[in-house]
Order: sequence, then structure tokens, then C-alpha cells
Amino acid sequence: MKIRVLIILFTALILNACNKKSLPPKDEEPEPVFYFKCDIGGFTVDIDAGVNSYYMKSAYYLDSNNVYVFRGELKQKECTDNCGFGLTILMNDYKVSGNNTMFIDSTLVPGMYQFNDINIEPLYYTGNFIPLQTSQNVTYNWTFSDGATWSGPNCTRTLKRDHKYTATLSAKSTTFGDVIHSNVFRVGNPVQTSINALLAVQPPTLNMTYKFSAPNLTGTAPFSYHWTFGDGNFSYDAAPTHEYTAPNLYTPKLTVVDANNDTCESYYQLPVFTGSFGEANFSAYLNPIQNTKALSAITIQINDPKGIVYSSAPINQSDNSHFEIVSVENYKAADSNILFKKVKIKFSCTVYNGSNFIEINDGEAVIAVTYKN
Repeated sequence: MKIRVLIILFTALILNACNKKSLPPKDEEPEPVFYFKCDIGGFTVDIDAGVNSYYMKSAYYLDSNNVYVFRGELKQKECTDNCGFGLTILMNDYKVSGNNTMFIDSTLVPGMYQFNDINIEPLYYTGNFIPLQTSQNVTYNWTFSDGATWSGPNCTRTLKRDHKYTATLSAKSTTFGDVIHSNVFRVGNPVQTSINALLAVQPPTLNMTYKFSAPNLTGTAPFSYHWTFGDGNFSYDAAPTHEYTAPNLYTPKLTVVDANNDTCESYYQLPVFTGSFGEANFSAYLNPIQNTKALSAITIQINDPKGIVYSSAPINQSDNSHFEIVSVENYKAADSNILFKKVKIKFSCTVYNGSNFIEINDGEAVIAVTYKN
């Protein structure tokens, strides 16, 4: 009887051992949450946070225009030499902040976004007006069609874009009296130029012949030209030669029209005398002050393995450039109470470091964007 019981127990132990469950498999490595992949200048880049010391860093700041900027970086930690490529995305809030509020849910929505580059209209322009002839014995006074005035040879002032100004210079001297000249400027006009006139025959004679040109012409070619010389004559040449038959103070005018039908007018004061005579011609340099913090605009920065930073901001992006937010999700980082959004993006663009360009094609990334309620 005892032998029979032992046999039954032994058999049960064997069956139980055969039916024993296998150990659970090892936990598989999770897929990287944040990544960046693209073609950079023909070189394939594939970066994952948590691999090769790459990490995802997110922050935000309030800029001088009271606009929040959301910053996401994917780069190698504590690397100073022979690093891999790194990516930084700057996203401007869609609205100016009030009482330090941000509008993350309205800023980060799926769709296409503009680049914060020089295609965006400037905030305003600075105009620098400089006489072509200056002397210590001459008094210079400037007046503008918007009522502004300025005393001194060199005038610098702020100009509104898309506005037309007439600038007038008065040059007064005991030697030649008061000479006045006006010129017209449309701020932000793609077509800009001035007039240059040089004596074509030396030494000058009573019948003075001048060679005219339009230096530093901007716009889209081809151009059409219409010159009037102030004596009833005209020309449609780009750089005409004209002879004056009587001494006088003439005001030639040039009208240039480019291929996009943008028009520029420029005037010049020409004293046609054999002796010395004062003139009030001046040059104008209109410099745009760029809107570096346009609402809902994107800036992409790439650092290469040498640490050189390239940016999408300082150049005109081409028609092939694009930036798209594909999806936005709430994200909870482990051991952190900081608020995040997980944002998937796709993009292509050109970046520039001041001397070299790099093309980024088929860019795709998932980045973290931190924010506050």
C-alpha cells in the first residue's frame, strides 16, 4: 500500500514539473519617444533620444516683444568636439502674451506653418540720408512729406514700410545761396535705384554731355527705363548719353519698371555750368528692421559635428521649404511634474551659417515642448 502511494506522489510531481510555466520574457527595450531623422546635404541623419548620449531638452522664454517662444532641442549631452548633428526647433506663440499667459493649445495644432525668415515683412525701416557733397561752410536741413525735419548733413530716421516719402534737402551757403532738391522713396519697394551722371567729355565745354546710369538697381529683370532730362528731351535707354545746350540747373528724372510691374522714381539735380555751383543731391539707404519674432513662425537650427550652428532664419526659404505639425499629444515625463506636449513634425528647409548653406530634406522628428498652464 505504501509503495502504491509513493508511486502516485512521484507521478504527480513529474506531471507538475512538466506543466510548469516558463519564465516571462525579458522586458523589451521601448521604442525611443523622441527622434530626428532627415537628409542633411546628402548625408543620412538618424538620432534617437537615449542613444549615444542624445537627450531631449525643452524650455520656453518670453521675448522682448512679449511673445512666448517654445524651444525643443535634441542633441548630445556635454559634447564639445566630434559631436553628432543636433536639432533645435523654435516655435513662436500664436499671440502676444498678456499677464505672462501662453496659448499652447492654439499654437501647437496640426497644420502647415511659416518660417521665421526674411520673407516675413520687416517691422519698419531705418532711412539714412547722406548728401553727395558736404562742406563745413554749408548748412543742411531736411524736411519730409510726413512733417518730420532734421538739421545736419546726415539724417537718420525711422520709416514705415509700404509708405511713400518725399525727402527734401536744403543746402545753404554764403557762396552759392540756398539750393534745394527733393527725391521720392517708396519704403519696401522691391525696385530701388538712384541716378548717376558723369561728364562724358573732358574738359567741360558750354555744351555739356553727360553719361547717365542707374546704380545699385534692385528688382526683377527685365527692366524698362524712362529718362527725362529736364530740358524737354527723353530716352528709353538703360544708360543714355545726353547733351545740354544751355547752362541751367536741371532735374533729370528716371522711372524704372521691373518685370513684376513694380515702379521706382528717382530725381537728380544737375548744375550745368562751367564754373562751380552748389547742389543738393543725396543718397538714401533704406535698411529693413526684421520682425524676428513673427507670431506662429518657426525657426530651425542645426548644429553640425564641429559645433557650427546653421539657421533657417537669415535667408529666404524656397518654395520647396515647408514645416508641418503632424500630431500633438499630452506627454508625462517619468518622475516629473512638468507639463509637456509631444509634437511630431515634418519639414524641409535651407539653413545658413553666414557663409555656407545646407539643404535639409525629408526631415521628421518627434520633440517635447514644455509649457505652463
